[in-house]
Amino acid sequence: MESFDFNEALDSVSIDLNRAHFWDITAVAALDKVILKFRREGAEVEVVGMNNAIATVVDKFGVADKPDAIDRLMGH
Repeated sequence: MESFDFNEALDSVSIDLNRAHFWDITAVAALDKVILKFRREGAEVEVVGMNNAIATVVDKFGVADKPDAIDRLMGH
């Protein structure tokens, strides 16, 4: 979260995961938070460069693309 500037007015954001390694669902939750925060600020978010392992974990545990994403992420 600290690596991103959410205050800059952006139309779109591309998050490149080519060099990323997701070791557990904590990483997926962090990605979800980043995606949702940018979306709340009005940016369209694209995630690129996921390898098969990351894509599997994100598909299974990620909530950013679910209809009730904010409620799920905040535990409501």
